[in-house]
Amino acid sequence: MSLSADHPQVSSPDVHAQLSEIVRMVTATPVEQVQLEAAFVDDLRIDSLSMVEILEGASRHFGVRIEDEAAKDFVHVHDLVGYIHSRLSVS
Repeated sequence: MSLSADHPQVSSPDVHAQLSEIVRMVTATPVEQVQLEAAFVDDLRIDSLSMVEILEGASRHFGVRIEDEAAKDFVHVHDLVGYIHSRLSVS
């Protein structure tokens, strides 16, 4: 489940949908619950180990580097979606 280099422009809704699937695979959280406004810890109950797995999976899937320093700022789903989208837009 990875993007090909032929699709450098991925919309935010596409990033959200694909990220929701990664969250589901790591945590068994239904994709419907992975709303943009949802907080990873408070709403989705994602622990630090699962978050690392989500970040690694997203990095591989989208082909972007997720900086450790930036990862601490991913409180809500939209934070990570925006970060990934901005990285894909630069590529």
